[in-house]
Amino acid sequence: MIDPAVLERFWQIGAQAGWTGIEDAVAAAEQLVGKPIRIREEAFLADEPVCGFVATLEHQHLVMISPTPSPTFRAFVIGHELGHVLHGHQESAPQAAAIRALIPDLPQYRVERALARGLFENEYERQAEHFADRLAQLLRAHRERPSAFRGVFG
Repeated sequence: MIDPAVLERFWQIGAQAGWTGIEDAVAAAEQLVGKPIRIREEAFLADEPVCGFVATLEHQHLVMISPTPSPTFRAFVIGHELGHVLHGHQESAPQAAAIRALIPDLPQYRVERALARGLFENEYERQAEHFADRLAQLLRAHRERPSAFRGVFG
């Protein structure tokens, strides 16, 4: 698991910098974990029971998300996956087994975590969801106007 001081530093950086977009949070997370975090929309996820997941490659974290017309929902899913990365959930072997069961055709790199909405009896999912909620609040706090209804629901 990641040092709690890393998480606290992430929140301090965001508050001080006044982030308004998910890209700012991704850049800060990359610096804190010392590894690039790449975001890719993957059409195959539109037919799967997940909105996104994180795969760890040797030199990067790869966040794959389902395509969505909503920038707000996209940011929330990315935030959720950043929560898994910054909490160090990839270090748990059962997490890889869970995503393999959901999507067995994935390439043979190490899969960290799937966003399985509705399965929040899992502490990792609760932590990642709480992280995404807090990140959404931080991003909204620095915007000049609140998100529009259309931004949430496409």
